[in-house]
Amino acid sequence: MTDYKAVAADTLNIVEKYIDSDGWKQWKQSNGLTMVYKESSDFDGRVYKSSFELDVSPDVIVDLVWDINKREKWQSCVPSNGGLECVERINKDLIVLRSVSVPQMKGLIGSRDFIDVYGRHDYPDNQGTVIYWRNTTHTMYSNSIKGYVRGHNYPSAIFVYSVDGNPNKTRGINIFQIDGHLRPRIITDKFLPNLQFDMFADLKKVLKDMI
Repeated sequence: MTDYKAVAADTLNIVEKYIDSDGWKQWKQSNGLTMVYKESSDFDGRVYKSSFELDVSPDVIVDLVWDINKREKWQSCVPSNGGLECVERINKDLIVLRSVSVPQMKGLIGSRDFIDVYGRHDYPDNQGTVIYWRNTTHTMYSNSIKGYVRGHNYPSAIFVYSVDGNPNKTRGINIFQIDGHLRPRIITDKFLPNLQFDMFADLKKVLKDMI
């Protein structure tokens, strides 16, 4: 039986190390999101780090990302009904999550499904929150469902902080690495980073709609 708490602790440790690491190369900057990358220490692929600032409370961002019922309504790469499923709740800050993606590039890239530990950690003294995830296994979904290719998320996260103590301004840093089983690799390296830009655009849109 998988020790999900141990997987979560290890994932948190890995993404925190990525935040403080060097050796990043510039990838792209667009519409308020800046992205860098380097070769991953976890698999044969790239890990991406993106950063942004938004004029909204960090609590709002955390709520939109952590609450999977809200998240599947605004994130365009998952179906709006059933795209995110809590397979098992470990405790209030940790679940096993199944997520599915919609087809991309006019169907050239088919739907994927992922089984992840999905956790949240609040740093003491209001120093920020991190929501993190990583592939795992679960008996309910030991095999990929027909119509989906099983993808793998390697240690990934979104760190959310207030900017200079301002409770209404947020700095976010994403660590993102995924093996969607796309070949050749050049397709992966060109396509996957765009998911982060799409997610950021979706986030800004839902925040605008909330005003």
